[in-house]
Amino acid sequence: MNRKKSSRVAAVIDIGSNMLKMRISQLKKREITDLEKLEYPLNLGHEVFTDGKIRFESLRELSGILHGYSSILKEYGVDQYKVVATTAFREAKNRSYVIDQLKIQNDMTVQVLEDDQEKTLIYSEILNTLDKMENKKGENALISYIGAGTIGFSLYNGKHMIFSQNIPMGALKLHDMLGNIQELTEDFYTVVEEYLNSIIGHIRIPFSKGLVSNLILTGNEIQLIARICGVMPENGCYTIPAQMLSDLFNQIRSMSQEKISSHYGINEDTAELLYSALAIYIRLIEFSESDVIIAPKVELWDALMRHMLLPKSGEEYFDHVRENAISCAQEIAKTYNCNHLHSENVRKFACRIFDKMKGAHGLDHRKRLLLELAAILHDCGYYVTAKQHLLSTFDLIKDIDIYGMTDEEMLITAYVSRYNEYDVPNYDDIEFIRLSDKNRLIVSKLVAIFRLANALDKAQKQKLKDIRVKLDNDKLLITADSNENVYLEKWAFEQCAPFFQEVFGCNPILTVRSSLI
Repeated sequence: MNRKKSSRVAAVIDIGSNMLKMRISQLKKREITDLEKLEYPLNLGHEVFTDGKIRFESLRELSGILHGYSSILKEYGVDQYKVVATTAFREAKNRSYVIDQLKIQNDMTVQVLEDDQEKTLIYSEILNTLDKMENKKGENALISYIGAGTIGFSLYNGKHMIFSQNIPMGALKLHDMLGNIQELTEDFYTVVEEYLNSIIGHIRIPFSKGLVSNLILTGNEIQLIARICGVMPENGCYTIPAQMLSDLFNQIRSMSQEKISSHYGINEDTAELLYSALAIYIRLIEFSESDVIIAPKVELWDALMRHMLLPKSGEEYFDHVRENAISCAQEIAKTYNCNHLHSENVRKFACRIFDKMKGAHGLDHRKRLLLELAAILHDCGYYVTAKQHLLSTFDLIKDIDIYGMTDEEMLITAYVSRYNEYDVPNYDDIEFIRLSDKNRLIVSKLVAIFRLANALDKAQKQKLKDIRVKLDNDKLLITADSNENVYLEKWAFEQCAPFFQEVFGCNPILTVRSSLI
């Protein structure tokens, strides 16, 4: 087959828990159009969710299919592509070996997306789709992506995400975990519902009555469910009546896998996931006042393809992540009774110093965001205890889900908050030395900057409304105006200055023009 080559062609290969997919697209008149879509069923999820590993027989099968995909990429002249993997690879104990073999055998570098990365890419596409709808359904909405191994769960107030959490339970994992019970009881659906409730039931919606106005769901099985319900998409979205979904669930809840397969004309592997997926959807309906479910036709590769073919969309995506990560952090800070005015003042000062030190620290805008998150959350440990508030802050932040942030990034943020006073990162801290050399250096740089900023509002009274920062050879000159007593701030600044100088070889000097000093 003779195919026209184009420099504006890209591909995404998605190694999912039960499917290996490839999409080849091109950019034409700023519109992305598909040239090829391929998919191949895999059992990686079954293996990982039951045995914890990907079998090497499956690796050989995967590698063989990827060889075929590579040939097709060459035919289309694709010179940029991404290979991503999600839950199955994330949870496989032997993922390093598998990734290494795919690099050796297929010359492909597999990027394993963390939960937050995967879900945030999908959410960004969902919001793009909702923006195009005439009758927008985004205000006070629960937005959820139900995958094979995880459920992504975010709350959107019409402007920002204010809560984000990932639940380690998807349709395939739910089936594999509880599948053995099915042979022991005829009331299996009750077991599934009770188990789901034990996990999802702890989530509280911070809206009126604990309910959302709109329910926006998507996932691997949603198109199948829409087809069974006889619902066709309009403007890239399915609108499925909640009652129709409930009726379908009640209809299949007592049917065997074979009967579901026969009745709906689907294979048995798909049939076994249909019930599990519906059980999750039905449980999520309980969070909503809406009588319909909005289901945008979006997938992970939509965002990945956009970022490759429209480079400016990458910048827009980071702005989206930053805006919503900060919004989520601020909502969490409210929960822990953090001083908002103090946090915002420290955040402003920290960013001012970070930006002026750009040539000295070599950190990117993503690390700047971690500094902002640390400023917002650094006092949350007081909610637990004043005695060990820094350790409590560390423990809370490292396990918090923040929109778009990886576990590694939240760990760095936790360390920046942990060392925000007079202790410095050191090798007596067993947890700290477990970080990579690269991340220990990042933590030290961010801590040095953060501690100066925090010292400038030590009394938490915003005595310094603003600062001016200038880098002058080996001196960082910080000047401000204040007519209040700033002796405490000057003392705190002097305590933090030596570590800053140790990290950057630059001496910070604070000058406050005040009638009281």
